[in-house]
Amino acid sequence: MKDNPRNGKHRTGGVTARAVILAMLLVPINVFLVVQWETVWGTQYPTTMSLYFNVVFCLFVVTAANAWLRRSRPAWALRTGELLAFYVVLTTAVGVSGHDFTQGLFCTLGVGEWYATPENEWQVLFGRYLKPWLAVRDRDALTGFFNGQSTLYEMRNLRAWLLPVFSWTAFLTVIPFTMLCVNVLVRRQWIEREKLTYPIVELPYEMTREPASAFFGSRALWLGFAVGAGIDLVNGVNYLLPIVPKVPTRYDLTPLFTDQPWNSSGFVWLDTSPYAIGIAFAIPLDLLFSCWFFYLIWKAQRIGGAALGINIPGYPFEDQQLLGGYLAILAAILWQERRTFARVMRRAIGLRSDEDDSGEPMSYRTAVIGTVLGMAFVVTFLNRAGMSPWFAVGFIVIYLGISLAFTRMRAEIGPPLQGIHYSGPLQLLVAGFGSRGISRGTFAAAAPLWPFTKELRNNPMPVALENLKLASRADMDTRRLWKVIVLATFVGVAVTFWAFLDTNYRWGGVGAWRGVTAFNVVERWTTLPSGTDVRFLVTTGIGAAVTLANTILRLRFLWWPLHPLGYLLAGYYHWDRLWFPFLIAWAAKLTILRAGGIRGYRKALPFFLGMVLGEFVLASLWGIVGLLTSTRVYAFRDW
Repeated sequence: MKDNPRNGKHRTGGVTARAVILAMLLVPINVFLVVQWETVWGTQYPTTMSLYFNVVFCLFVVTAANAWLRRSRPAWALRTGELLAFYVVLTTAVGVSGHDFTQGLFCTLGVGEWYATPENEWQVLFGRYLKPWLAVRDRDALTGFFNGQSTLYEMRNLRAWLLPVFSWTAFLTVIPFTMLCVNVLVRRQWIEREKLTYPIVELPYEMTREPASAFFGSRALWLGFAVGAGIDLVNGVNYLLPIVPKVPTRYDLTPLFTDQPWNSSGFVWLDTSPYAIGIAFAIPLDLLFSCWFFYLIWKAQRIGGAALGINIPGYPFEDQQLLGGYLAILAAILWQERRTFARVMRRAIGLRSDEDDSGEPMSYRTAVIGTVLGMAFVVTFLNRAGMSPWFAVGFIVIYLGISLAFTRMRAEIGPPLQGIHYSGPLQLLVAGFGSRGISRGTFAAAAPLWPFTKELRNNPMPVALENLKLASRADMDTRRLWKVIVLATFVGVAVTFWAFLDTNYRWGGVGAWRGVTAFNVVERWTTLPSGTDVRFLVTTGIGAAVTLANTILRLRFLWWPLHPLGYLLAGYYHWDRLWFPFLIAWAAKLTILRAGGIRGYRKALPFFLGMVLGEFVLASLWGIVGLLTSTRVYAFRDW
């Protein structure tokens, strides 16, 4: 018998062996495809998105097969909880395989040895700090890795990579586990009490809920599917055969702004991608408004600065402002949830507390201990790698703090993507303390972390909490689910390493430029020592102040229309291609709500989700065709 998810009792169901095994069987295929798409071919980038289109495609195929089973073999059919467990396992494994997580870090592991030259003096600067348990130093094994036309499956090559792969697999498994523990501490407050919307989970949940006809029987869904899939089908054929007319989805208005100060605005795109409009439609109306409105404010900063004669490189320092804004969101979370955290901690240490953890994925004591031990492991790992203890502590604290702020944004807005460009934990620490006082060993250990944190798009923490949200809606056994999530994390990381190694020994030097860039950055920090970067810190503080002011206004005045998270999302440079879909979705949703109310919105939602599903299915099919034929094919997005 299932328990009500709100009565504090432990849930049951959903996480069955057959659902987990089915997902695990598809993990190697999906991870291999992701590595090929994102690093080898550079066409599709599913893990830089909030919703992984290849995982949605797999869920679509499994759901279709399951519908047939319901008619022909009802006993074999998967239930909603099992389908969502399948989705959770696959999305977890694919997420940690991604462009800005395992892939970015892996691109650095042989670079420090292979690309060291007398000119760059890497051997002098970093040679003795490259630990053999973290980086491959055997040039014979690296020859095939960087030149290709070789094979991984030789004892010398396998032996050279065994220890570094094992060490980094442990590191990249512990970090998501630590994030999962932190998520458990905020799960009830954000999911059950505040009832945040989690727009990203809307599509997978609707695809799996029973009866299937409630979603897949909707004509509006298939109309939206036809729009999204039809556009990608035509444009995909046009990419291969230009004689076929193309359906335009993007208009570049930048050439229209040639005079000062308007030409300081940067790129101005009108993008009408169906998937972006479809994802945005599920976002609350005030958040939609804030996102496109603040995009115009960011442009106004550029234009206004040019009009006033401000000629400072990098102005208006969007990335530093975003970093400050996310740190401000973290501070707001810690302050607003202080009583919740106090009750959780009292429960964790065995004192009397009103906070009940019997319905949580793990007890609060386990979550707190897991968080502490996970952070201690990361600090110890980085210290053994050569990083100073204070820098290692600062790195993991800032990284987890930004990740928690990202998770809050995803819970409220559910944007197609989010990130901070080149202004993460490493940049903040170097700006704050100056590179002059940081050791070479610290920088050598930080090199693999640079591509790992340079944009922070591919972050496991929001994914984990969204999966817990799905579990609560489907009444799944989360005590079993969190263990499966950790297992899927380990498998995803391990399979990514295998896919990268196999690909590199066949093709040679895949993604090596990312590792070279990382070492160039730490080389510059080392050879050009500097003090505190006041400009970086001031602009970071400005971003924090703007975000905090907006947060306070929103909390004190119910009529205040602007959401602080919209400021952060709209400042990210990829938003040039996403602001217009949010404007379209806002106008459509506002019109529908005024004309038909909430009932009209519910009737319209399948159409917009259908557009997302249609593009995701065709994007996956085109990607598969490209890999099978070794041909570059159409990509429905270019960021």
